[in-house]
Amino acid sequence: MICKRNSQVNRDEYHVLFQKLDTDNNGILDRMEVGDGISEVVGQKLDSNQIHILFDEFDKDDNNMIDFQEFMVMADYFKTAMSLTVGTKSGSDSDNDSDDDDDDINYEFQYDPSTGGLKKVYGLTQHQSIIDRNQERNNNNMAALLSSSIHESKKDYDSIVRNIAKDLYPMRDILCLQNDVRSFGGDATGCLDYDQLFEEDKEKVQSQRNPSDHEFESAFPASDMRCLALVSHNGMKKTMRAFVIANKNLLKKFRLTGTNSTMTMLKEVFKDEPSGSVIYGPACASGPLGGDAELVALMVAGRIGGIFFFQDPMDAHPHRADIECLCRQALVHNTMLAENPTSAYMLAHCLRTALEDNKAELIPSFFFQLQSPTVVAYKNQQSSVVQSHIDNGKKEEEKKE
Repeated sequence: MICKRNSQVNRDEYHVLFQKLDTDNNGILDRMEVGDGISEVVGQKLDSNQIHILFDEFDKDDNNMIDFQEFMVMADYFKTAMSLTVGTKSGSDSDNDSDDDDDDINYEFQYDPSTGGLKKVYGLTQHQSIIDRNQERNNNNMAALLSSSIHESKKDYDSIVRNIAKDLYPMRDILCLQNDVRSFGGDATGCLDYDQLFEEDKEKVQSQRNPSDHEFESAFPASDMRCLALVSHNGMKKTMRAFVIANKNLLKKFRLTGTNSTMTMLKEVFKDEPSGSVIYGPACASGPLGGDAELVALMVAGRIGGIFFFQDPMDAHPHRADIECLCRQALVHNTMLAENPTSAYMLAHCLRTALEDNKAELIPSFFFQLQSPTVVAYKNQQSSVVQSHIDNGKKEEEKKE
């Protein structure tokens, strides 16, 4: 990755240059400032069209500005390209090239009173010819630097994305990776076509299992931790099942609970596990029949440490109030909650690290009763309200006496 190529020396050098260019100190550079910056890095000027091409590649957030991180990456590619394309040509060679140009140009020597010697004097046409040749040489060099920098940038990005896509192949049906216009070409309207992307080593990619879900010994028995709840709407049942299968070795380290259909799926997936190796917590009803509310009660009672809740954003739900209550109480009690497959995928890695490396501090809600930082202020406010009612009641009694 490009960031790894940046030494601290280069970073400091680029930061000094960036601050010099950022005259209004707003942390971003416009097109003219970027052109000046790259010109200083490579010692040659960019024209407006070249700056436009440069922005197309390195303005990653498409805000028509370049921040320091983008500038550093861009400058590093140019510096590397310069060492490859023109770095092998020494200054003396360039001088010799200029002398060679003189062989085809007519000129004469005239006395120079300022130096007391002779100087070369070209006719206007011949002098302009030298300028044009030098300008053409500079333009060609700049075009080569620009082309090389963008080519290497695209190649590095493509390599990074392809490697990530390979690693995510086992999770393809869970995450639904979409086509990336920048890297893979075409439109970005459909799921990533693995057959097309990895045509050469298709069989190798398709044979991959989730490399993260290896068998391991948990540092904590399931009985010492609060339950892990799994919930999914009808439209997400298939996705939840794929997630469970991809993370079987992790999930069976917890006491598992959830709503009715999800619990049925869990028992089917783990049916071949040795008897007693998978522990189930309380079984709840279907969501629309109160299952979500039952999970809320368990969480409030301190029996749930985390929830994977795969919601269907494309459908209406008759028990929307119960869904909102479950999510709200997870906020109130500061309980781990993953509401979509991506957050579930990331949190699964955190859970695995905590259990495998004996790092319970990564998953505190499975061991402690937690709460939102705002709860204390709310409780104090409620105490004031209650105390106010008590004081008013005493005043009313004193008036009657």
